Amino acid sequence: MNAARASSILMCLACACSAPGAATPEPETPPVLSAAPTVAPKGSSTAPARAPRTRDNFAVAAENASAVEVARSILESGGSATDAAIAAVLVGCAAHASSCGLGGGGSALLYRADPKRATEPVFVDFRESAPSGIKPVDYLTKNPPPSRRGFLVGVPGLVAGLAKLHEIGGKLPWKTVVGSAADAIERGVPLSPYMAQVLAWNDKWRSSDDRARSLWPDNAEARVGETLHNEALVRTLRTIADAGPSAFYKGAIAKDVLTTARDANSRMTPNDLATYEPIVRKPLHAQWEGLDIVTAPPPSGGGLVISEMFEMFDKADVKKLEHQSGTYVHVLSEGLRNAYFDRSVAVGDPAFFKTDITSTLDESRLRARRAKIRVDTTNMPKLPSISDSGTFHCDVVDDKGDAVSITASLTSMFGSKLLTAGGFALNDALGEFSIDEYGQRVTTRGPNFPRGGARPVSNHVPTIVLRDGAPIVVAGASGGLRGTTGVVSVLMAHLAFGMPLSDAVAEPRFHVTASGALRLDAPLDTLREDLVARGEVVDAPVPGFGAVTAISVRNEDGVRALEPVFDPRKGGAVTVGR
Repeated sequence: MNAARASSILMCLACACSAPGAATPEPETPPVLSAAPTVAPKGSSTAPARAPRTRDNFAVAAENASAVEVARSILESGGSATDAAIAAVLVGCAAHASSCGLGGGGSALLYRADPKRATEPVFVDFRESAPSGIKPVDYLTKNPPPSRRGFLVGVPGLVAGLAKLHEIGGKLPWKTVVGSAADAIERGVPLSPYMAQVLAWNDKWRSSDDRARSLWPDNAEARVGETLHNEALVRTLRTIADAGPSAFYKGAIAKDVLTTARDANSRMTPNDLATYEPIVRKPLHAQWEGLDIVTAPPPSGGGLVISEMFEMFDKADVKKLEHQSGTYVHVLSEGLRNAYFDRSVAVGDPAFFKTDITSTLDESRLRARRAKIRVDTTNMPKLPSISDSGTFHCDVVDDKGDAVSITASLTSMFGSKLLTAGGFALNDALGEFSIDEYGQRVTTRGPNFPRGGARPVSNHVPTIVLRDGAPIVVAGASGGLRGTTGVVSVLMAHLAFGMPLSDAVAEPRFHVTASGALRLDAPLDTLREDLVARGEVVDAPVPGFGAVTAISVRNEDGVRALEPVFDPRKGGAVTVGR
């Protein structure tokens, strides 16, 4: 990264998962690119004229600075938001290899600006799919030994999904976009504070796996900023850049994936890889106070939760609760519990589970549910296990007005912990299938049970908020179910209470776990006694509440202003081009 460009990237070097309010290093400040103010002549009573605001041409927000840097270079080279998002994900997955990678999947929401006509955002589902020959009994054990981790590996969708996105919204050649990512990784990616902490958490595995040991250093937390190289991944990406995305699903790379997975008892076949296809779906829409909140459809469960929360609570209702009060936290938590229940009974892979999601989101149904929520009583519905997982998220808005919100994931940290010779980990997405209501026995009932070809329900929540058909917020999150509740919290604070987006992302957060219990960011622990009196079960705090990444789009002085934001809980970087 050259010095001039580095100064235009705002980075967080805080320790990953730090509690809001904790002391963190001061971020680097980007240069002021607008003209200097005009100085009034001496003796004049006229106030100095303020220089006109400079239009913001593009913005990027992501969980890793190297990802933001490559996205900026793509946009400065004339690439689209889609091109920048693709390159950012590929580099971000090299930097945060515990969160995502070529061996995983994801989803993306793309808005294409067109001054001649209204445009419908496009949702691209590239979630991993189950091999055709799987057996449900394999999934009774959620934490199998290393020799059987292959059962959890779904057919990777990331490469195919990025290729589909490029087909829809790309501007630069595929070879240029992927090649730029490969170039950045070849130069080396600095070890981020977040990745260093993850390596410390997984040190026992890293030190026992030859490939992991060769990629990541000992004593990682003391080596933050050290440049890391992954030559095998660079070679893999150059093959995909030159030969196209099909090179991942057929040939030497596919053989590497199959060998790695099948050596650990995966049932994946060459045909499973060769026939994988991403799916373009119609996103969910929640109409709220004149806004259109566009978010992820099934098989994501996160979009349903976001849609329900905004259909259930109007602005006046939310404002009466008093932001961050005990009443506010309790009432919204009750709404989340109800939404989680609907997620468990109404969301599955649409190819296998048919449900009318519009009836689940019926406004009269949700308002009737809201009317039953009491401020002095907690209702704990019976819920299936919903895993809290880690992912990588990135948002991009370009000069044309296109916007991309993209989430990539391996599901758990380092996925199945099976590393290929090609320099990337394989996912463990199939562990997100449900066995029965409580995950205790094999069944063929319900929307999310294991079956060949199905995609397990995810918590991906790429979201774009539109006003009059144009984006005003582009957002998403990592952290599994915590990411979903994080996006709800941030959007409520920003849209209902008018809180600046940066404050909304950084403020203390609460989370309703799959068990129904409540967890609080440390500053909200003052509400514990109040919440317990309302019947809430308040769990002990745990590190991390998911990380929300977002960009706001607004008008200032008649020109477009972009505000990209990363979450201090995980760290990250942002940039604005003027």
